[in-house]
Amino acid sequence: MKIKVILASSSQELVRSQLTDRQKALAPGTEIRIVAPSKCPPSTEGEVDEILAAPQILSEVIKAKEEGFNAVTIDCTLEPGLRAAKQVSSIPVVGAGEAALSLALILGERFSIIMPSPESINLMISRIRQMGLWERIASVRSIDVHVLDLEDRTRTLTAVAKEARIAIDKDGAEVIVLGCTVMGPIADELSSRLGVPVVEPGTAAIKLAEVLTTTGWISAQSMRKKEE
Repeated sequence: MKIKVILASSSQELVRSQLTDRQKALAPGTEIRIVAPSKCPPSTEGEVDEILAAPQILSEVIKAKEEGFNAVTIDCTLEPGLRAAKQVSSIPVVGAGEAALSLALILGERFSIIMPSPESINLMISRIRQMGLWERIASVRSIDVHVLDLEDRTRTLTAVAKEARIAIDKDGAEVIVLGCTVMGPIADELSSRLGVPVVEPGTAAIKLAEVLTTTGWISAQSMRKKEE
């Protein structure tokens, strides 16, 4: 099984760091290739970034089946171009945000999302409402750190743990969802510190892509694409 992981970033440094982290969770026989479209913004954190990233991601999705991939993940919780990607693809396309939120529903009654920068909060709230999940949200919080600065794992862990603790104690969260795939490496330690499940979106997307590929299940949009 081959999965194409598309970053909403042009950073090749992120490709290298994300590859190391993602490979730890792969099922036997699964291969991934991580791509960072060169014309994407360095990171996707606000509406302008999202608009600029979407066509670049869509272009990579369109090529994926011909390149021999069985599924695609959009490795960003804001998921630029996700709805369009599902419409043009005949193979499964999974967004990191939708995957993480879907798994959080299984793990607890109410969950909080810890975003990197404040400007990404409203976009995530819109996504949550689109998915019909607002009643299950305890809070959406931010650590006020830009995506490319999240590579400082010690600083990121400290900042996320602080906001997550408030989300648990004050907002009533039973599950914490990391609001950026670059936060992935801190997930296990954060869960141990907090004593609650922590969902890492990049891994969540890959694992759901594996399930969809194994079962042969595809989205309604993809089924319509196959019929054309």
